[in-house]
Amino acid sequence: MKTNLSKSMLIVCTVLTLILSACGASAPAATATALPSATATNTELPTFTPTITLTPTKTPKPTATPNLAATQQYEDFFAVVQKIHEAGQISTLDGTYSKLDDYSDELAMSYGYSWNPTGKSAKSFIVRADFDWEVANKKNYSGCGYMFRQDPNDNSLYYIIGLDGLNGILLSFTEWSGQSSGVLYNYPAQLIKKTSIPDMGSNPYHAQFTLVVADTTAYTYVNGNLFTEHRLKAEHLVAAGALSSLVLTGSDKDFGTRCKITNAELWVIEP
Repeated sequence: MKTNLSKSMLIVCTVLTLILSACGASAPAATATALPSATATNTELPTFTPTITLTPTKTPKPTATPNLAATQQYEDFFAVVQKIHEAGQISTLDGTYSKLDDYSDELAMSYGYSWNPTGKSAKSFIVRADFDWEVANKKNYSGCGYMFRQDPNDNSLYYIIGLDGLNGILLSFTEWSGQSSGVLYNYPAQLIKKTSIPDMGSNPYHAQFTLVVADTTAYTYVNGNLFTEHRLKAEHLVAAGALSSLVLTGSDKDFGTRCKITNAELWVIEP
C-alpha cells in the first residue's frame, strides 16, 4: 500500500542547478519553465513532492559474496566492478554482492517522486539495473532512479538521482536550512563531467543504468558508457544510509510516469 509522506513544517523547495547537457535541444518546446544555465546555483524550479511506497514484509534474499557466488551472473557483474576499479573510480575490489528485487511504480504529480526501500544500506556502492519508463505527456524530469544515503535519524535527508530520457541525469540532496524556519531544501550536486545524452529510445524509454557512489563522488553509466561525474557535498550525508528504488515525475496527466526497474544488482564497497 502506498502512503504519502508529508510534514506540515516540511517544504521541499527544489533549488537545482540543471547541469544536464540535455536541457537544451532535446527538451520539448512546450516546456514553460526556463531551465537554468550550468553555472546557476539559485534558480528555482518547481517544487518536488516526495512520497514513499511501503511494501509488505518479505524474507530477504541471501547475500552472495566473492567466496560464495561463483555463478556466471556474479562473474559478469564483478567484471563491471573491475572495470570501474581500473578507471580509478573506486579504490578497492573488496565488497559484497547481492541481487535486488524488481521494482514497479507509477506517479502522477506536477513535480515529485516516490520511493520504495530495497532493504539495503550503503555508503559507497555500485548498482546496475535495467530501467524502463513511460511518461504520459513527455514532460521533463520524469524517469527511474534511486534514493541513497538516507539518514537513519531523519528520513527527510537523502540524495536522489533520476535518469530522464529528455534531460539526462538529475542528482540532488536535501538539507535543512534556517534553524528557526525549519525549511527543507533540495540542492543540486556539483557536476564535474558529462557527455552527450545517450540514446534511450523514444517514449517509452529503456536504458541499462549504473550508479557508482564512492565517498564524495558519484558516477553514472548509461548502456555501459560513462555519462556523468558529480561531486557530493563534503561532510553531508557521509555515512551509510538506506538505498531505495525511485520513480521521478514531472507529469500529472493520466498515469503520470510509470517506472520499472529489473535485473538490479548491488555491490556494497567495503570500507
